[in-house]
Amino acid sequence: MRFVAVLDPTGSWAVFDMANEEPAELAGRVLIGLTPLEAWWLTTAANEEAGRGEAYPLAPQSTQ
Repeated sequence: MRFVAVLDPTGSWAVFDMANEEPAELAGRVLIGLTPLEAWWLTTAANEEAGRGEAYPLAPQSTQ
């Protein structure tokens, strides 16, 4: 599993990218300060995309 949801010391949640050992990003937003539901949903979506072989599963997709 590449992405994990973690509870930070402030009591909010973050999505952590285990590949680069940093918080994950989506559309330029660092995925910290999340609710438990947001963290679960984003972690699940990112891991599903990573399982499909996406190089950067949370990166914005091109419409070309």
